Amino acid sequence: MDVERFKTIEGRVERTIKIERSEFIATLSYAETDEDARTFISEISKKYKDATHNCPAYRILTVNGIVEFSSDAGEPSGTAGVPMLNVLRREGLLNVAVVVTRYFGGVKLGIRGLIEAYSRSVEEVVRYAKELGQIIVKKRAYKQKLKIDFPSYGKKMQQLAYMGVNILDISYDEHYAYVEVLTESSLDLPEVIETAEVYVRE
Repeated sequence: MDVERFKTIEGRVERTIKIERSEFIATLSYAETDEDARTFISEISKKYKDATHNCPAYRILTVNGIVEFSSDAGEPSGTAGVPMLNVLRREGLLNVAVVVTRYFGGVKLGIRGLIEAYSRSVEEVVRYAKELGQIIVKKRAYKQKLKIDFPSYGKKMQQLAYMGVNILDISYDEHYAYVEVLTESSLDLPEVIETAEVYVRE
């Protein structure tokens, strides 16, 4: 999956709304991996274990593409998880997980009412995260390690500075310097011994 940049959340945000006496608490969090998302969902479900429902959804960018998950968690089929996921899709958010916790207030909302309530809960928490400046853009970059012999070291470091790369770390052994860099485009140099694709804040 070739994703150049994407929107995500920094940290975690919670927002509560009331609809027909039911309380809906939406918690939106950054999640780097599928496992992070599941850990977050489990944590929120434990935090609100006395709730009527804890409905999750997430979208994670992996090397094989975008992994999506949602669950109605006991609500009628199709009324919670997919509507929540659709908001994340519409907002173009990736590496995010959301749980909407519902405390039933005694008034049944019906199928359409539930779809609207769960959608609105996620819309509200995303809007609130935007207000707080926590919706950010991440762009693709390359983390690379170069192995440079000492006779070439000075000249090579000058070249890297001229290219505008960000030097993260330098270590040495008897014969070589190992330089870790972060670049916008992958360096095609004979000294490169490791390359990893990463996403950094724009």
